Amino acid sequence: MDNQVLKGSGKHNLCFKRSKCDFDMEEIPILGVVVGRGQVKMEQEKIKAINEWKTLTKVKDVESFLRFTNFY
Repeated sequence: MDNQVLKGSGKHNLCFKRSKCDFDMEEIPILGVVVGRGQVKMEQEKIKAINEWKTLTKVKDVESFLRFTNFY
């Protein structure tokens, strides 16, 4: 299938770098989330970072934490 996609893309002037192309994947990480199997979920590394966040003692720390977690 990957050859068909890459060959067909040339007809429409689309270019792909083979080393950056993955086909037949069940899940793929994109911009901090994992997409696949009909779901969109957070990357486990991000969840771990939130769970292990140190105790917040300063307003700037709270703001930073809220900015990070607000995306999710």
